[in-house]
Amino acid sequence: MAGIILASFIAIKLSFIITSKTPKRPNLLLITLDTLRPDHLNSYGYERLTSPAITKLVEDSFIMDKAFTVATNSGPSHATLLTGLYPAQHGLQNNGQKIKATTPTLAEMLRQAGYNTAGFVGYFALAEESGLNKGFEEFEINPIASHDHDHKEPKDDLQGFEAVADWMKSWAESAEKSPFFIWMHVQNIHESYDPPAPYNSMFEKISAPQTLAGFEGEFDVRCINDLAKAWRAEILPPHFKDEMLALYDGEIRLVDDQLEKIFNGLKSSGNYDDTIIVLVSDHGEVLFENYENKFYKQGPGHTGRYSDASLRVPLILKPAIFHGFKKTSRISQMVSTVDLVPTLLDLIGLPVTKNLPGASLVPVMRLPAKHSTPKNIFFHEKPYGVEYTGVRSEQWKFVHKLEEGRESFLLIDLVGDPKENHFNDSPSQVKAFKSLLKTWKKKNQSIHEE
Repeated sequence: MAGIILASFIAIKLSFIITSKTPKRPNLLLITLDTLRPDHLNSYGYERLTSPAITKLVEDSFIMDKAFTVATNSGPSHATLLTGLYPAQHGLQNNGQKIKATTPTLAEMLRQAGYNTAGFVGYFALAEESGLNKGFEEFEINPIASHDHDHKEPKDDLQGFEAVADWMKSWAESAEKSPFFIWMHVQNIHESYDPPAPYNSMFEKISAPQTLAGFEGEFDVRCINDLAKAWRAEILPPHFKDEMLALYDGEIRLVDDQLEKIFNGLKSSGNYDDTIIVLVSDHGEVLFENYENKFYKQGPGHTGRYSDASLRVPLILKPAIFHGFKKTSRISQMVSTVDLVPTLLDLIGLPVTKNLPGASLVPVMRLPAKHSTPKNIFFHEKPYGVEYTGVRSEQWKFVHKLEEGRESFLLIDLVGDPKENHFNDSPSQVKAFKSLLKTWKKKNQSIHEE
């Protein structure tokens, strides 16, 4: 019953009517879904029905099958999504830091081009202190309730969606109809995994907090720290793994149901065709994957830095109808989140500045057979005092880790032997990747240095 009431409440908020004429430039709705793995979406092959609305969106969209983030913490990754720069360039290399004052943002560029801009975030690392509010005329933080198990108000899990609906309603009622840019950050899928009813039991019956043999204190399947401690100690009963995955999927379905209302609102108002919609994640999530090479801290959670479980993200892009794409398709080429800003500037018709390290994906979208060429994906950040720099090709992944002055390296053959570290037995590959990283760092850490 609670879930029905909540859904109805948001549905009312989203029943806005927008009667503007086709804008000279497309609207842009950028949806960043925190901690979402692509392989838990139906459009990426997942069987459990987590995302029917996103599947419907994909019918009108380009879907990137091999998209990778440049960083596995929310702050650095989102800063890249909003600037088109690597963390060493924009300056936000760990949660709690701030982008450089000289770093231009997508919101600033679009506001200068006459856009109405609004940002809605659900996480402190993306608040004003991060500098990611630059260029947004309106900027709100709406933290969700899932992190407060004992004192949560279920409706708070939906307040971010409500805020977007309210802004769209105000935009619809305004006298002047400039195109809009909305950044909608969704935190619900991030741990702790505790969606409101009916999503908390949609896929599995969930156990109440309880005593667990060998576990100190009360064990709560909704708490990622409890899950990680029990799993690493090899005392986690298998059914708790199933329950945790069901809760994660329940969070995805909650988000999908709310996104459906937003998409339907755009359609009923006649603005869907005029709006670019981007759906992307900042990073994935380790869900009980194990790594024999021991280079990564074992999951679950955000622990498997530079495993594909953390690096690979969904990237879905619906162009505006007047962009003239005859059809949409799946793109098999590896792409990076650093490519998003130049792609959006290209679609909107604004200059793609030369200092952006990424490349517009529009040529690949128009003629994939002609423009799809092999490329390397780079990643770099400094989470919690540890610096990671890496490069990924179709076959290899090479990672350099620097912690308290100590270096360590990882070389994985993604095709032939993905579970072993080949750093000591592949000297020619190591030499080539070290040289590649050295060149990349020299080129991409000089931009916007203060």
